Order: sequence, then C-alpha cells, then structure tokens
Amino acid sequence: MSVGASTALFPDEYLWSTLSTLALAGGGNRCWWQAGAISYLLDAGWSLPRKWVGTSAGAAIAASCLTTGPESALVACRALYGANARIFNWGGLRRGRLEFAHQTIYPAWLDAFVNDKTFGQLRNCGASLQVAVTRPSRRLGLGISVALGMMAYLVDKTICHSIHPRLPGYLGLRQEFIDITRCGSASDAHQVLLAAAAPPPIMPAVKLAGQYAFDGGYTDNAPIPDQNQAERSSTLVMLTRHYPNLPTVFRLRERLYWQPSQSIPVSTWDCTKQAMVDGAFRLGREDATTMVNKIGRGFD
Repeated sequence: MSVGASTALFPDEYLWSTLSTLALAGGGNRCWWQAGAISYLLDAGWSLPRKWVGTSAGAAIAASCLTTGPESALVACRALYGANARIFNWGGLRRGRLEFAHQTIYPAWLDAFVNDKTFGQLRNCGASLQVAVTRPSRRLGLGISVALGMMAYLVDKTICHSIHPRLPGYLGLRQEFIDITRCGSASDAHQVLLAAAAPPPIMPAVKLAGQYAFDGGYTDNAPIPDQNQAERSSTLVMLTRHYPNLPTVFRLRERLYWQPSQSIPVSTWDCTKQAMVDGAFRLGREDATTMVNKIGRGFD
C-alpha cells in the first residue's frame, strides 16, 4: 500500500499495554535505530512482547533482543566493523569471485548472539520469532527472481514509496515465515537469519529445506504474516525508512506503525569502521525517549 493511501492517524493514547506482536522491518544498518529504541524501552520497564516478526537485519535485531540484548549486538558489530577496512575485495575478481565483506562479517555477527550457548535461551524465551525469507518464483528460477526482486525494490523505493508493496508478488516471488524458536539447532536458526538478509550477489542465497531462499525484503521489507482483526490491532511495526509525509506514529490497516523521526544517519550497507551505527542507535534511543515522555507509563 502506498503511504499516500487512506492512512488514519492514531491519537496520543498509544495503548502499548495491548501490543502483543512486534514486527521489525529490514534495512541493514538502519535497523540499529530499532535496536536503540528497544534498548531504551527496556530500560524504561517495557516487557518484551510474546510474538516477534522480522526480516533481514530487523530479524537479527529481534533475535538479539531475545538472547544477549541489543547493546551486546551493537558491541559485536562495532568490533567487526572496526577491524574491516573495505566493503569489496577487488582481488577476488582475479579469482573469478565477487567478494563482499558482508559474506564473512554478517555470519560472524549473527554468531555473537545466536550460537550453541544462547540457543537454549532463544528456544525457551516464551516468545516466537517468525523470520521472513523470499522464495524464488517457481516458474522463473533463482537468478531471474533475484533480478526481478531488485527491480521491484527500486520501483518501490523511487516511485511507489509503498510500505507493503504488491509488485513482488505479482512477479511470482513468495514470502515464507519461519519461526526460529522452533528450529532444531542454533545452526538451523543461524541459516534462516542468514537467508533473510542475503541479497545476491552481496550475499549468496541460502538453501533452506532443499530450496533457495534470499533476503525477505525483496518481497516486503516490513513483513507481516496473515492476521485476524484482533492480532492486527495489537501489532506494532517498527519501520526503518523515514516517510516525511507521515507522522512518527500512525495507524494503517488497524496496525500501529512507528517510523524514525528523520532519515537515519547511517549508510545501509557500510560495514567498515566508518559506519555510523552509533548514530543510528542513538537516534533510536532519542525517539524512544520522546515516545515515553508522550505516553508516560502507557506500556506498563
């Protein structure tokens, strides 16, 4: 749906106490805004919801919240980025390979909070985390599906400005949700999170259950599984894109949406020591501070 479509604004009573589902949009480094906001809310006494949904780095942030915590994930990110000087290794071309730093950094970052030591905590946290991945078109195969997904993403970003685009579905791409709290091992959960954030050729598609899966944002960057009316009205979606013509908090199709107060000051794909992840995290905490000040103890 286009952000200009009929969008009802939600008043100041945000009714946080009724929220049962938290959905985290993807967005690479922009997802540190989500991490900063959740970090502040937890410090302010907010209780974790029972249902989580996410894709790409948003799904990873959700996983960190259910294991070691968003601050710990940020520390791990800083260490990995700080030791990396460049995004692309040109020397790989001589070996006939496209070598992006993400191919090693992202799995290492995931392993900092989804591993054999933390998997029991994830399995027994009392919550679910449905991770959205994109499955290729059955008729067109992986390569063409990835190309079409990228085309649909660019159309959405530059022309349609949709929160939930429909074009990828029309092109045959399919979104699938996998609950990683029900995975059999940390390795299985790790692979699902890796697939959900794999945009070829930067990161290769991953085989899950014998079929390829790649970045869930190619289908819908703010994924939501099928919900009934009660579930929709108790869902908060944390976006990572800033839509200037919309308020910070608004209702759309009965769900509550929260967007950054401004464009997040970080490059989506930068994974070097110059990446401004601290700025994104700090903006999240600032926006959450504003939110808490407006609603008082409304999420108690």
